[in-house]
Amino acid sequence: MNPHAVCLEIFAGKKWFVVLAPDPAEPRVYVTAERPRRDTERVTPLLLLLRKHVRGARLVEVEQPRLERLLVCRFSTRIDGEPPRRVEMVLELMGRRSNLVLVDEDGAILDALTRLPPSINPSRPLLPHLRYTPPKGENKHDPRDPALGTILSAQAQATEVDAWRHVVALVSGFSPIASREVLARCACDPEGPANAIPDWGVVAEAIRELTGPVDTHAWSPTIAWDGEHVLGFAPYPLRQFPDAEVRACDTMSAAMTQLVDSHHGRKPMPFDRLRQPLIDGIASRLDALRRKRSSLERSLAMADRADELRSAGEAILASLHEIREGDVALTWNGRRIDLYPNLAGVENAQAYFRQYADARDAKTSVPPLLQQTETEIAYLEDMNIYVNGARDERELSSLRRELEDAEVLRPAKPRPLPKNRAQQAPTREGIVRRESVEGVEVLIGGSAAGNDTVTFRMARPGDLWFHARGRPGAHVVLRTAGSPITERHILASARIAASHCAAGDDDRIEVDYVERRFVRRVPGRLPGRATYRNAATVMVSPERPAAPLVRDRRAAAR
Repeated sequence: MNPHAVCLEIFAGKKWFVVLAPDPAEPRVYVTAERPRRDTERVTPLLLLLRKHVRGARLVEVEQPRLERLLVCRFSTRIDGEPPRRVEMVLELMGRRSNLVLVDEDGAILDALTRLPPSINPSRPLLPHLRYTPPKGENKHDPRDPALGTILSAQAQATEVDAWRHVVALVSGFSPIASREVLARCACDPEGPANAIPDWGVVAEAIRELTGPVDTHAWSPTIAWDGEHVLGFAPYPLRQFPDAEVRACDTMSAAMTQLVDSHHGRKPMPFDRLRQPLIDGIASRLDALRRKRSSLERSLAMADRADELRSAGEAILASLHEIREGDVALTWNGRRIDLYPNLAGVENAQAYFRQYADARDAKTSVPPLLQQTETEIAYLEDMNIYVNGARDERELSSLRRELEDAEVLRPAKPRPLPKNRAQQAPTREGIVRRESVEGVEVLIGGSAAGNDTVTFRMARPGDLWFHARGRPGAHVVLRTAGSPITERHILASARIAASHCAAGDDDRIEVDYVERRFVRRVPGRLPGRATYRNAATVMVSPERPAAPLVRDRRAAAR
């Protein structure tokens, strides 16, 4: 198993192993009779809580809402002789948003496999002690809807997306492979435009036929093989791979077991070995920085009590004749002042004066430290997105070098001592990606240094700069020189920015855009930090076109 998986050993007549794997690359859940091997010995806080609340518990209910990628396992557990209590393990199999959340019987989150603070998922943070809310349902149409063909046809006339994306966007429960399957069964090109499909009524009928086993449970799982490579697997006969060998399986769990066994039969890819240390290093530093932020915030709150602490010390000095050994409080002008019972009166006054001095100094010393900590947290949240979205070994190696430069990770090899100050912080180009939007070049930062390069080295003052509003994510630049820019260019570039940010569960995301001349670099040792002003905002979907919602121009920071 990989670090994104949890295995439950369950006895039901015989011993079974249930693998819950909310892996962003391959989310899955299946049952196997063989104990999966462990690929990591790392003990996480979630694993410790699972051992406390789930080990030895009784699985009383398993629920999957209809057509939802959500599985809820409910356990009855007894801890240290206390009365039985219920806990829920919620598996969210939602692609890159996949997660595993342990929920107490009162609805509070005990922990999550991937913690999501409000800065990454403002609408639905997943942190210990917060109340768990399920992912919001998608506003899509049931495959059994008799009017589905008419709906698909009417909506297709107003869009130019690929046909398979059109099905995914409108039909509940349909993944890309299922959408391609129904179109292939209707002899339609899944990659062709949706408005070119001759008869969406036929497609709707194929959709109803494909989803019939949802109610009858008469599934026919298959795997499509191209030699030793798996092209796809599904709980129905796959017909979209005419040249592949399609093998039938007794159950979906058997199909998943074959798939996992085929992966284990290969040597681990360098790409897989490179990614996990980066994720672990970022997570460890983020935890430390968030604790530091909480401590600084408490110190800053104490600064507001500086005058109160000083007057308490003065009151103690003025009342030394009233204080007796062991006193825990002093009443002064109707105000209660707590005392340390093990200290003499003068020592109590000195303790309050020391607290006063610390609080007074905090007003000037803490805000810069808090700002620096916030900047480092934002940097690491950005880098976490880039590591999870890295495409190959070269990009992961580049990201590792950036994290080493930022002292988040230790260098794999000892570096020679710098001869001068200029060598202490090497300047890197980072990861820069290029796309084309209707003939106009778009630059995308694939790392913090890449953001810096795209925005401050490659972009011209008149180019349009895009960033998801209030979220960690990539800098995107639409190069405008010599080409007329239309609303379609702006929306397409905004969708790219929305697809390269921490989208959480939001289907529509605010993206700010502004001329590059209004973007400024934030001073500091960490690259990719910027502020901007005079921005306009559009609301777009990170995966499909959406109608724009242009708002007032405003100043913002990222």
